[in-house]
Amino acid sequence: MIFGVMLIGPFDGEIEPQEIYRHSLNQAQVAVENNFDALFTAQHYVSGPAAAMMQPLVLLSNMAALSEGLYTGSAIFLLPLHHPLAVAEQTATLDIVSGGKFLFGIGQGYRDLEFESFGIRKEDRSRRMIEGIELIRKLWTEDNVEFQGDFFKIRSATIAPKPIRSGGPPVLAGADILKTVERVPSFADHWIASRRHTKPFLRQAVPVYQKALKQHGKDYRGLFVFRDLCVADNSIEAEKRIKDAYERMYQVYDKWGQPGERYDLEFDQLKKDRLIVGSPDEVAEQIVEYHREFNIGAMNFCVHWPGMDPQFTLETIKLFGEKVIPEIKRTLGDDDMFA
Repeated sequence: MIFGVMLIGPFDGEIEPQEIYRHSLNQAQVAVENNFDALFTAQHYVSGPAAAMMQPLVLLSNMAALSEGLYTGSAIFLLPLHHPLAVAEQTATLDIVSGGKFLFGIGQGYRDLEFESFGIRKEDRSRRMIEGIELIRKLWTEDNVEFQGDFFKIRSATIAPKPIRSGGPPVLAGADILKTVERVPSFADHWIASRRHTKPFLRQAVPVYQKALKQHGKDYRGLFVFRDLCVADNSIEAEKRIKDAYERMYQVYDKWGQPGERYDLEFDQLKKDRLIVGSPDEVAEQIVEYHREFNIGAMNFCVHWPGMDPQFTLETIKLFGEKVIPEIKRTLGDDDMFA
């Protein structure tokens, strides 16, 4: 099983910019030193004033140079807001910097403000994403690319350098409702199950995803699931550390219009079937339960929310990496679903 950590908070919107980078760097360093396999970043635009987020590909280029041998990835990158040619060049560079271990996680986005700010019609987001990744894959692997789509036109284009991984980086895609989960295998290699998805939703969605994979002649190599995580001496202390910040972040998601399930809830409802929390032993048991039910191949964790003490974030990363990851890999094995 592969374990990753999300480096971009989001952070409190009032934090000093240099502190955001320092916290992200500290998280990466602790993860690298404590058995993690991957570092991930997410993307939003115009996230202020409530939250602050650094841009993922720029930050990853720095982190990849500091984390030799680890995967680096976006989870997710808002592809419909970008031109595929620029993204193909940037991600090819990231694949090289990371030694062929870049994971390209994409999503269609959902916030009206982001689409309005870029002057892009939100109703075109799905088709722009699918057309965009088709063109990116051509540019990663072919010379003199000719492409005529509904949104993008390319004539005799060759990018150099290309990714060093054969075929280009694995493409992972976020999807929040059954209809979009079913569509993922038609254009991506793996579905990213969001940390906002409860277990009841996963129980509906995983069979839909597996059936769609089979229809496209692809094997189910395990689920890549994103979870919220806090590790402390015990579950009471862990929940105390994150309660207020956790509620506040999900209130922000609700205001942003995040699709899927309900987020205008109190902590005790929000944490149910989403949050992995407790002592190292308690957390390890929860991870094993996830694996047994969903055949988890990789887990990525959000460990920080706006307003949370950054020291608690680092303690979660250290405790999980030092005490939980080795135990899980002894129990469940060290298979790499992205190899």
